[in-house]
Amino acid sequence: MDLNRFIIDLIRKKNYKWMEERRLDFVPLLSVFLQQILDGKSVIIITDEKRKWYGEYLINKINNFSEFKPQFFPFYILENLVPQIKIAKHPEDFDMIEDMLNVSFKDYIFWYIGQETPVLKFARRKPESFYWIMDNDLSKNFYLKSTDIYLDNKLLHLADMVNESLNAAVFGEVEI
Repeated sequence: MDLNRFIIDLIRKKNYKWMEERRLDFVPLLSVFLQQILDGKSVIIITDEKRKWYGEYLINKINNFSEFKPQFFPFYILENLVPQIKIAKHPEDFDMIEDMLNVSFKDYIFWYIGQETPVLKFARRKPESFYWIMDNDLSKNFYLKSTDIYLDNKLLHLADMVNESLNAAVFGEVEI
């Protein structure tokens, strides 16, 4: 089954009506993201301060002991790896952080979730990354509104869709 059909079925099964039209923006980005994971890249999650909870949620959702999975996936939260990222402001700061990540990881991408912050410029150094930049409808970005009263629920739905898609891709149930 192709990824688009898989996502449509998942949206209807889980009753995520808001995603019915948005899937056309989401599926191409998700496809690239999943392929990079299957190719062995690590994922470093970056969130703005308001979505810090969501980064933790993603780590626990994707690598959950209670669900059968053949492996854990290499997902990490940048702030847990490099607490100094909170105070990094200058290009030299970001250069040192990037050097450390390049030494630590064979290959990696970022998954940025949140509003525009100084750290987004750092994340943009990896253009093939997965971006959910809020309040900016940019290319290669899944657009969400930070003022949406249902934003947290939508983020939970999106985490579920990413998790289900990743599992299906690993088990060969969906073509990327």
